[in-house]
Amino acid sequence: MIRCVCLVAETEKQILLVQAHHRAKYYFPGGKIDAGETQIDALIREISEELNLDLIPSELEYIDTVIGPAYPQKNEETELNCYRVLCEVDWETLRPASEITDLGWVDKKDTEKIAPAVLKWIEKHKKDM
Repeated sequence: MIRCVCLVAETEKQILLVQAHHRAKYYFPGGKIDAGETQIDALIREISEELNLDLIPSELEYIDTVIGPAYPQKNEETELNCYRVLCEVDWETLRPASEITDLGWVDKKDTEKIAPAVLKWIEKHKKDM
């Protein structure tokens, strides 16, 4: 099981996702939790690395955990510990860091573009929107 933390920003029809170099699918901003890190510490580090966005713990709220197929790894599962930001963020002006090739709002129905574990999130939470 690959343990990850991620940032979820969504509207009724779209979800904010990133695409990394050499990856076809889009997934939530975030990443793996390093040994000795808390979820919050890992999320703050990953969001800073990927989106050049500096957050503090009080600006983050846990939402839910979803388990789904890892991407791009085969025959593994990933645990997505999902958080939202409580402060105002101008998502349109964010510029991703070098490891991210694209950051944008993806239609939730565009299943070919979206990583499998993110699709699990969308399916689980579609009734919440």
